[in-house]
Amino acid sequence: MALEKHLLSKSAFIRGLQCHKSLFLYRHYPQLRDPIPAERQAVFQRGTNIGFMARDLFPGGTDASPKNVRHYSESVEKTKLLIDSGVEVIYEAAFQSERVLAALDILVKKDGKWYGYEVKSSSRITPSHILDASLQYFVITQSLPLEDFFLVHLNTDYRRKGAIEPHALFRMISVRNKALAKQDMIGEQINNQKEVLNLAQAPDIPIGEQCFSPYPCDFIGHCWKGVPEDSVFNLGGIRKSELFAMYNTGICRISDIKEETVFNGEVQIQLDALRSQKPLIDKKKISGFLSEIQYPLFFLDFETTMPAVPLYENTHPYQHLPFQYSLHYKKDKHSELEHVEFLAETHVDPRKSFLLSLLKHTEGWGDILVYYATFERSILNALKKDFPEYGTEIDKRLARIRDLIIPFSDHMYYDPAMKGSSSIKNVLPALVPGFSYDGLKITNGNVAMTVYEQLRSENDLFVQEEMRESLLAYCKMDTLAMVKIFEVLENVAG
Repeated sequence: MALEKHLLSKSAFIRGLQCHKSLFLYRHYPQLRDPIPAERQAVFQRGTNIGFMARDLFPGGTDASPKNVRHYSESVEKTKLLIDSGVEVIYEAAFQSERVLAALDILVKKDGKWYGYEVKSSSRITPSHILDASLQYFVITQSLPLEDFFLVHLNTDYRRKGAIEPHALFRMISVRNKALAKQDMIGEQINNQKEVLNLAQAPDIPIGEQCFSPYPCDFIGHCWKGVPEDSVFNLGGIRKSELFAMYNTGICRISDIKEETVFNGEVQIQLDALRSQKPLIDKKKISGFLSEIQYPLFFLDFETTMPAVPLYENTHPYQHLPFQYSLHYKKDKHSELEHVEFLAETHVDPRKSFLLSLLKHTEGWGDILVYYATFERSILNALKKDFPEYGTEIDKRLARIRDLIIPFSDHMYYDPAMKGSSSIKNVLPALVPGFSYDGLKITNGNVAMTVYEQLRSENDLFVQEEMRESLLAYCKMDTLAMVKIFEVLENVAG
């Protein structure tokens, strides 16, 4: 008898826990999903790769994956045959119960008892991972008793020394007791979600915090299409729960907020600017900020990569490795703008070449301007630990860093076009109309990280060159944006 096609998979079930409307749309109207960004697709691929690597924890197993991901019933049947024939290590073992499908990364038989291992590409176990494991446990144990169930994740304390050591790279955490405690809830949720899937139309669920937690929903483009351009969600400094409460009680636009309503200083500044449709500028505070900045000026921006599996000696999972910087230089207010840049070669540890080049290009005196200094400082401090012989020179650079985000995060300058954000991507077009990141192939740091990682596997030399040019153009835009923003502040201060 052929196995009925499953109604719920593990990923669909987790989606349903987050939002029943998302589950319904996912099943019946998948064409309404937002396009998957390249950086999110890279995260999916990373998870797949790490799942394969974790097989080295239990080598010599048999893969039960289906030839076509749409035909998981084949995998369920193959798993049963492998178990019956005495195979003791099965990769991608699949089980189905009550039309719910659960695939498991690694199934192992030891001393006559079965153990389940689900691999996560993260550095820690989250509540969502526990729910995920609880569903797997529910489905698998309908046909196969499990002595224990483990979540496997990356160990950030691991430092690579030579070849990768799988048993040091991964941590295995038993979650069987936590899964057992959720079995009744899992059964109830399965029934609820099946009822949702049988509805004639999508449940009427208003937008809310579930749109972003625990994961950004890929139906936001559909569900949020009625949100006006000037919505209350453009206000920064207010908890999401409060914004949704306002929106769902009819206060949708900022103009709907009664003038007598009083907010804290940050929000009130935004409201005043939005109502007047003019920027609010505190010239005195801006002048004070600029008075502490001394020419010559180095406008600096870093880009980093975070390999899940450490690629180089003495690095750990998800360590920030700087691979690129852009530097614009001005000797004084009226001098010509100069530019230098660095982009590491692929397949080599970029840290030391990055550091030596940066130290060379920032010699002498003069303030180093960055946007959100916490990041650059953390990278330089990490390099100081990795290369202590350059610690004195790194400390000199750290002492010269000044943070250009301060006038905007502290609301010395607020323009309605910033939409409640002090991000450079919002500040730049607000202060310098017509000057933005539009038209660049890379428009944010996450994409830059993804492109650099893809360079490692790209064999076409022409494509490699295009990718490198895109990286250089993006990073250069970051520091040029800082120059433009700083010039506006200077003009404001007179």
